[in-house]
Amino acid sequence: MFTFLTQPIIYFIHFIHSFTGSYAIGVISITIAVRAILMPLFIKSAKHQKHSKDLMTSIKPELDELTAKLKNSHDESEKIMVQQKIQELTSDSLKSSLLGCLPIIIQLPVLFSLYYAIKLDTVIASENFLWMNLGTVDIGISIIACVIYFMQSWLSLDKNQPINMKIMMFINPIMILIFSLFNPAIIPIYWTVSALLLTVQQLIIKKWYR
Repeated sequence: MFTFLTQPIIYFIHFIHSFTGSYAIGVISITIAVRAILMPLFIKSAKHQKHSKDLMTSIKPELDELTAKLKNSHDESEKIMVQQKIQELTSDSLKSSLLGCLPIIIQLPVLFSLYYAIKLDTVIASENFLWMNLGTVDIGISIIACVIYFMQSWLSLDKNQPINMKIMMFINPIMILIFSLFNPAIIPIYWTVSALLLTVQQLIIKKWYR
């Protein structure tokens, strides 16, 4: 299902190798291309999040009042009405969260295709890049990917975010670390470069929309 890009990715990596002599640079080039493609969506998400943040700030007094009313109410029909009102007020925030998930979903075919590219192409898998082998698990790059994603998450953290979003800041890098420790180094290389590029994008976006 997610492997339709495998052969094109293999061809592209070999194409970059013909110029650079490195399959790893081909992987890095793919990562840069993916982040460039996702840039408009990232900008749209940033705009939406800022709008959502401003909106949540403006409706906070009303939201607090409704929450208190819901807590103290003993009338079921009134509770339903209050809950509906709260949902209406917070629906924009939910849309923002869903929009923020899209880049991750879009990248899944690329990640799966990179995984199968390594499995199908032993030439790519056998290359050594820096201290690691592209086709084998590497603890070092796995830890680096985890740390950089944590830093990127920390950079994007808003003090007014709900606690569940703050918890995700720790969960996502840990999941990346665990997943990387069971996959070839090509996967955490992709995540590392992607996180670095995402950090740069966030710094630029924060400057534009602060």
